[in-house]
Amino acid sequence: MPRDFVSQTGHAENRRNRGSVGEQKGATAHQSLIDELENAILHKNIGSRAEILRQITDLFVTGSGHFSSEQMSLFDDVMSRLVSEIETSARAAFGERLATIAGAPPKVSRVLALDDAIEVAGPVLRRSESLDDDTLITGAKTKGQEHLLAISQRKELSEDVTDVLVERGNQKVVISTAS
Repeated sequence: MPRDFVSQTGHAENRRNRGSVGEQKGATAHQSLIDELENAILHKNIGSRAEILRQITDLFVTGSGHFSSEQMSLFDDVMSRLVSEIETSARAAFGERLATIAGAPPKVSRVLALDDAIEVAGPVLRRSESLDDDTLITGAKTKGQEHLLAISQRKELSEDVTDVLVERGNQKVVISTAS
């Protein structure tokens, strides 16, 4: 992974308050980072992409709660790009980890929650606090019974989500939803 990314992200909170010159440098640095990551995606094997995603996730976890909305958006974009370029087992490991992070990036959380592979989607559907009702309803309307069961196992369900689960779910899903 490019050292510039570690440096840029590691000092994220320091850059936030530098004013317009700092913001211009930050925008240039972000574009440079995106260019470097696109190059890495194009020229690295799948294993390298998974490692880059793991390192970016480590940086996100370390600084979560201290990032500006622009920085959060950058993490979300980068993670979303990388997650679509890795194999199922790596997506599953990433989903398992992301599901436990409060304030996880919403776009990549949605991508994982709507993944066709239940080993990827399941942990996110069951535990992620970053999912909105629209994502849960979309998953409940378009995915299979395993996805429905995972949604039904959330701590809390809105009435709209519950309605879809009861309408589309098998007996196991309905019982899980009721409990």
